Amino acid sequence: MREIPAGRQVRHELVVTHDMTVDFEQDDPKLGALHPVYATYWMAKHMELASRKIILPYLEDDEEGIGFKVEVTHLASALPGMRLQVEAVHRETAKNRVHVDCRVHNDLGDLIGEGSTVQVILKKDRLENNFAALRERAAAAHEGRS
Repeated sequence: MREIPAGRQVRHELVVTHDMTVDFEQDDPKLGALHPVYATYWMAKHMELASRKIILPYLEDDEEGIGFKVEVTHLASALPGMRLQVEAVHRETAKNRVHVDCRVHNDLGDLIGEGSTVQVILKKDRLENNFAALRERAAAAHEGRS
């Protein structure tokens, strides 16, 4: 991986949709659709997305990044229809781990969330070998249950 400049910043903008609200997809009304606001798990996804944009221009052709850690603090609500801006800032690269700080603001200027991500940079062939080994283990485990 080529060196990522300290402080490199990327923004990702989105509009909250109804599909991004809190819904645990259960038949139990206490676990299904709960709050009609932007869900924390969607915020984590969008932080990872913005963090990925940090690394993409710096990956070598034979490298790939994979998520390792996400920390999210959800500070305020955002309603469907609100425009959000996810800001990701490269904090540091330690060996093959890229650390990024994230902040999410709504179109009213409110800070609705903050957090961080860590991505591990690996050779693509190593990742593919790991995935292939996992597929083999899963297939063997499923065969054993049949």
